[in-house]
Amino acid sequence: MTERRYEYAPAGTLPGLLQRGRGLGALMAAEDPAAAAGLVYGCLRWEWRWDRQTDERALYLARLVRDLALPLGPVAELPEGDARARADEVLELPARGPVRRDGHGDHGRDEDSRPLPVLLEELERCWVERTWCGPAALARGLARFGPEAGGAASLLRRFWLWTPHSSERPAYLEALAAVAPAGLDEAYVESLWDCESGARLLGVRHAPERPEVGERLVALRDDPLEETAVRDAAAVRLGGGGAG
Repeated sequence: MTERRYEYAPAGTLPGLLQRGRGLGALMAAEDPAAAAGLVYGCLRWEWRWDRQTDERALYLARLVRDLALPLGPVAELPEGDARARADEVLELPARGPVRRDGHGDHGRDEDSRPLPVLLEELERCWVERTWCGPAALARGLARFGPEAGGAASLLRRFWLWTPHSSERPAYLEALAAVAPAGLDEAYVESLWDCESGARLLGVRHAPERPEVGERLVALRDDPLEETAVRDAAAVRLGGGGAG
């Protein structure tokens, strides 16, 4: 039986960030690894993903265990079942490389072609009703209108911050870039640590020139656990070309 927990902590807290696979969670955890250890182990013990086929976590959790230098004992001692399978995936990742997927995110569900007012109304309804699965299609539909859909920016940012369906997060950021591109620097920087490879690609391509961004680009380029597309994009951004 799948051990899943849908009662996500608030998105602004460390538990909520880690449960969602947000980049900010990884950054905050690095500030106090000892305090974050129990939360990281909890993300292995319980299944937080809404869709195990699309929501990425293995690399995110493997990096947390590695970069925070967490003891492997609590990981190896997780009980048989889904928790054991997740732990094995994280422990085995360094040996076999990152999980390969058929594309990224929500597998490119077709953009929504309805008129702008209808899309705005539907996105608002999804937010009020906390409908998390599917609004990415609305976001793509809104992106078609560019700045004309700027009124959707607040909603799109809320979905980006709060969604538990991490595979939809890149679509919200892409839509924000289309309808209201100003003020996205911090979102792009955070995305360099995101659990979703599609989000990391956006961060690699669009994060502003800063020392910490350069350091992260080098880390992504040189990390053997990273997806090839992300490593190549980081290499191109750094001026060294891709691995091919």
